Amino acid sequence: MLFTKPTKAVGVDIGSHSVKTVQLSRAHGGLRVDNVGYAIIDRAQLNTDAVIAQASALREAMRSMPMAQCLVVGALPGQTVVIRYPRVPEMSDAKLAEAIEKEASQNIPYERSEVFLDWTRLENVNEAGKSQVKVLLVAARYEVIESRVQIASAAELSYSVLGVDSLALADA
Repeated sequence: MLFTKPTKAVGVDIGSHSVKTVQLSRAHGGLRVDNVGYAIIDRAQLNTDAVIAQASALREAMRSMPMAQCLVVGALPGQTVVIRYPRVPEMSDAKLAEAIEKEASQNIPYERSEVFLDWTRLENVNEAGKSQVKVLLVAARYEVIESRVQIASAAELSYSVLGVDSLALADA
């Protein structure tokens, strides 16, 4: 089977009242908006079965978007995700992973077993003569992730990437 790199990306934002989608492609060294989609979530159905209501709105918002060669990017609501920027001494990635686990236990208000944890190095900083690494630490509860995946699955969609909506602009 031949695997090819996606040429387009579809961003999905499932809100409390509506679903918004945008399809982007690369053009002339930048990004071009190819399609947008919007659908209001049926309030009556939301009270009966939230997953079905949101999945129906997601299908409607995606209706005008050709999905061939598309990377589908979903977003977790920022208020459901814990984001921290700890600083730790400069160290190897292996040791940094251990240090992040320790930082997470001190900075995340949930049990470690309840969250998916991810992190990345941001920058090296020199503070008071000590070399430190500023880290982006993100923790999302498994139940929040599962909820988004369940909605997408009910809409017959699969996320390629699941990010945090408050970090989406920086990621773009």
